[in-house]
Amino acid sequence: MIDLSKYVPPLVLKNLNADEKGYLTEVFTRFNGYPSLEEIWRLMDEQWLAHDCDPERMDERVTAFYEHPVWMLNGLFIEQHPQSLKNREVFTDWVAQQRPARLADFGGGFGGLARFVGQVLPDAQVEVVDPHPHPAAIAVAASTPNVRFVPEMSGEYDLLIATDVFEHVPDPIGLAAETAAYLRVGGQYLIANCFQPVILCHLPQLFYFNAAWDPAMEAMGLVPGQRVQYGRAYRRQGEFDVAAARKAAQCGRKVYPWIQRLPRGRARAGRFLMHFLCR
Repeated sequence: MIDLSKYVPPLVLKNLNADEKGYLTEVFTRFNGYPSLEEIWRLMDEQWLAHDCDPERMDERVTAFYEHPVWMLNGLFIEQHPQSLKNREVFTDWVAQQRPARLADFGGGFGGLARFVGQVLPDAQVEVVDPHPHPAAIAVAASTPNVRFVPEMSGEYDLLIATDVFEHVPDPIGLAAETAAYLRVGGQYLIANCFQPVILCHLPQLFYFNAAWDPAMEAMGLVPGQRVQYGRAYRRQGEFDVAAARKAAQCGRKVYPWIQRLPRGRARAGRFLMHFLCR
């Protein structure tokens, strides 16, 4: 029998329930320790299929999928995976350069990025927006006094973060506008998406955003700026035009069939075509 304490920090282990411990024990036994990134993806796909999820229907099956312990495994994996840690370090360095007084990580999961940011910006107010945070995530975050979990946004923020969020939701433009409404004018939104078929819970009806995301955000009023690792910073100009964003996205949907078979450069080719066809 695998000893979970070899792979799970004591504070986290203390806050796991029996089902979570059982699942983690099964996985660590199966892979003789942590799975690889690709194996984590396959484990997620196993649960997507086991829950009979339909990407066109965000119903109770999808809710149950996102409540499965595979997401606890993913949170623990990110805490020790070199490339994931590197991504966090780059995101954190960029956020630190902006010196926000108040920021929120929307859909921040286990809170790892928020903790990184809170440690380098001890005077900043850092919030992880999650209506149902795991007790282990709350317990670990308590070691960083300026980081807290909140069920929803409130007031105004200097900076927002959303990493690996919008590819999972049926209306990413609507959610981007809803969250960005809490961003002060001139503030920045660090968004990192993966509109690609890496795992089954990346909704295939959204893959055209691989080319259309930047044009849609710019049409809405979030101006694309600096690339930050696999994400980008978007600056809020003023009021939002969601209708214009949806129009740009629809153009991207029409362009996508022309570029989806390209081995590389789909996003760049899509933006090029949109520039000429969607004016």
